[in-house]
Amino acid sequence: MAYDVIIAGGSFAGLAVASQLRGKVLLIEPHGIGERQTSACGTPLGVPERLGLMDSVLQVHRELVLHTRTYTAVVDVSDDPFCTFDYTKFCRGMAAALQADILKACVLGREGRSVATDKGRFSAEVLVDASGWRSVLGSQKGKFRHRRQLMNFGIETVTRRRGDKLCFWFDPGELPRGIAWFFPIGNGSRVGVANYIANNRLGPPLEDFLESLGLARGGTHGGYFPAGLQQPVQENIFRVGDAAGQCLPLTGEGIRPAIYFGQACGSIIQDVLDGRISRQDGLQAYRSFVARHRKVYQALRLAQWLAANLPSPLGRFLLLLACREIFLSRIRPRYMSFASAAGLRPLWRADRGHGNRIQAMGGAEAA
Repeated sequence: MAYDVIIAGGSFAGLAVASQLRGKVLLIEPHGIGERQTSACGTPLGVPERLGLMDSVLQVHRELVLHTRTYTAVVDVSDDPFCTFDYTKFCRGMAAALQADILKACVLGREGRSVATDKGRFSAEVLVDASGWRSVLGSQKGKFRHRRQLMNFGIETVTRRRGDKLCFWFDPGELPRGIAWFFPIGNGSRVGVANYIANNRLGPPLEDFLESLGLARGGTHGGYFPAGLQQPVQENIFRVGDAAGQCLPLTGEGIRPAIYFGQACGSIIQDVLDGRISRQDGLQAYRSFVARHRKVYQALRLAQWLAANLPSPLGRFLLLLACREIFLSRIRPRYMSFASAAGLRPLWRADRGHGNRIQAMGGAEAA
């Protein structure tokens, strides 16, 4: 079967690309939309506000707390708060904006413009890899050891403990070269650990961290997430989200960049479909767009390396300096201006007709 565009991956990045397309589009996702959460699902509140997905928000957070062995720093973020949200509602809300066929299938391979799945073979003029760190459309076989150097790993569980602040722990004595978190979600919390080195055996550290909080472990989810920007174009394929390493190093924030780059990629592809530019020009335009953000990734990659390799006392001292107002007033605006939620495009609601947009605030429809 022939399509204009085939997108592999139906999470944040793939849904963002598809939301900008008006053509014959196939979105291939091995699980149901919103059924396979791997993220901690925390993002600036402006993201669901801008997309019209406020019904997915579980809790708003106006303070961030950083714990180390020797001090605790509280950061006021009330001028640009964060939130935790329901993954299923968020993704299905994005899916409601699509004019695309959604196929629940596993990608088995690719040959040229043809994509083989366990439900059949499909072809398209434009291919998009939004399949996460596995990058199923790319030529990645045998290269995992190299790519692993540009990835972090994390797992988390859900507990019944409530809270009102996003909390992070940086204590190399307890979790060498890593970080832990406590994300309240209304009636409970998501608690997890991640590291910045090649180690995916985080079960015991998670157990120890939960025990220190007096909490019990439930089911876990998580996995690899990138820590270094990779090529956004490979063999005439557009790569978006974790498949292109667009998750931010150090902080691990991946949702906002995935949607930001996904929407930009989708808009460029629509120009290709409309005949305004060639496919090759579209690939170059997307490559150039991503390249303009490379310095942010380089800076955060350096900060992550320092956090993982500096002696513990020096690392804690630098974190303390970064949390001081004189530094925070410079660092935080620059961080938040990257992939700013204000620059995201509101979603179309396919279930209410293509003439209605969701407004940025509150989710009200506007003709």
